[in-house]
Amino acid sequence: MKTGEAVSSGPEGLGAPRVFLERSETVTRSGVWLGVGGLVRRGDSVLAVKKRYGATKGLWTMPGGFVAPGETLDEAVVREIREETGVETAVCGVIAVRTGVLRTGVSDNLVLFSMKYLSGEPEPDGRELSEARFLSREDLLEDPTVTELLRTLALSETTASLVPGAFHPRRDFGYRSYKIFREERAKT
Repeated sequence: MKTGEAVSSGPEGLGAPRVFLERSETVTRSGVWLGVGGLVRRGDSVLAVKKRYGATKGLWTMPGGFVAPGETLDEAVVREIREETGVETAVCGVIAVRTGVLRTGVSDNLVLFSMKYLSGEPEPDGRELSEARFLSREDLLEDPTVTELLRTLALSETTASLVPGAFHPRRDFGYRSYKIFREERAKT
């Protein structure tokens, strides 16, 4: 995140990170993590980043991070990409969900979005990232430091299968922001 730094504790950096939010709030992640990642295509290349910490330290992966209090998943992925790389994007839809349980018992969940590139040249934020750039198809195939998740999603012809849609429930359930992502229906 832009104004703070993520630190982690616990075995092999897999413990609960503390993130300092822009509003100077401190949030300690509990035993359930909710994160987002974005697959940003520009022509035939894909935006990739190398983190300075954690299990993907030094590996090419998608930009992303934790969802902060007060934001939706789609707001979080746009914010994370901008903060980490300076690249402006827009959400196209959900392309995958990665869910797993770490050896520490933490439930680690990541919603992955297909993103439309709008503008900007990637620059690593200098804190969380050591590198940020667009990788070519050749890089994705040949570089051993590309994560399997990035390689699999980037080389597939997958488009967003769940797209944002307007939805206005009749009852007030107390939401400040409310969206649904659902399968896009063919127009007749």
